[in-house]
Amino acid sequence: MQRNMRASRTQGVAAVATGILAVMSFPGVAGAATKKVEAGPFDAAARKAYAAVGGDANAFFRRTVTIRRGDSVAWDVNGFHTVTFVPRGDLVPGFEVADDSAQVSGALDAAGAPFWFNGRPRLIFNPLAAGRQGGTRFRADTLHNSGLPAEQGTPEPYRLRFNRRGTFRYVCLVHPGMAGAVRVRDRRASVPSARADRRQAKREQRTLLRRVRRLSTGVGTSGLRNAIQAGNDLRDGSTVFKYFPANLRIKTNTTVRLQMPRRTTEAHTFTFGPINGRDAYVDRIAATLVAPAPDGGDGPPTLVLNPLAGYPSEDPASGVPTITPTTHGNGFYNSGLLKRDPGSPSPSAVRVRFGAAGTYDYLCALHPWMRGKVTVSD
Repeated sequence: MQRNMRASRTQGVAAVATGILAVMSFPGVAGAATKKVEAGPFDAAARKAYAAVGGDANAFFRRTVTIRRGDSVAWDVNGFHTVTFVPRGDLVPGFEVADDSAQVSGALDAAGAPFWFNGRPRLIFNPLAAGRQGGTRFRADTLHNSGLPAEQGTPEPYRLRFNRRGTFRYVCLVHPGMAGAVRVRDRRASVPSARADRRQAKREQRTLLRRVRRLSTGVGTSGLRNAIQAGNDLRDGSTVFKYFPANLRIKTNTTVRLQMPRRTTEAHTFTFGPINGRDAYVDRIAATLVAPAPDGGDGPPTLVLNPLAGYPSEDPASGVPTITPTTHGNGFYNSGLLKRDPGSPSPSAVRVRFGAAGTYDYLCALHPWMRGKVTVSD
């Protein structure tokens, strides 16, 4: 998720999420060194260039860092990411999970009718992802996690020291497919210098920027028929925050497929209804995407997803829904979270039928600057 997410998702998390990583170089302990890895675009010019084309890079720079035994790595997190080492053989923790200890209640539409997901488990950010896990010395049999970034306070890096040889892979729990590796060699082994690492990181960043610029033009999406794609991404972390096409024109009673790119690392929604960029119905859903659970007690709070964003507005068991400008009293329809994550219960696509003429505006509740429309005629 792009740093513009700070206007929505990170604002909701900022006051309660733990951990954040910064952009400094650190001296290691005596006789050891510390190398730096960046999570996401890491200089002002690059961030501006990605934003100018409506894109981002869900990638670690450099992807593989080589150190000596006893050295450390410090990760700077420049966006909504985690740095997570999962013990070999263990499943990667999901990011959004169902919390069976509490159910959704009191969720009503604009007409006052209850949504189908009342009584279903609330959706939360997995505490294993949201909070920092493990110590500062890397152990291959331990889950190590940076936790989610927060905006408040002085940012600090997430740092681990590696005392055994091997290649250790890590991921971002927010963006499935965003991965890196730490290669640890003998104390006397030759490894790239910090300067060489920085040059390589900048090369990798430039390479992804070139891809994002090309993808942002919609290349590869011209073959879509009665379909809208949320983004135009690659598994290397190239990410575009646009819908393709931006305005789909169809006839009444056409069924449209709302889908994710096949190789994305992102999650999106298609959320239809009143939108004005400030305080309309759908804008308010995006603005209240995440909140701490009121029953938190001591310790880190549980971060709860707004069910109007996380759940589909229509029961998936009911088949393909038909929507009109009066659905749920105000034309509301939500796809729920869409992802291309084999470990997630979220689908990668849904279908919806447009049953009346009109203009249907929508946005992504996770990235509310990402908008599109469907124009339906008789």
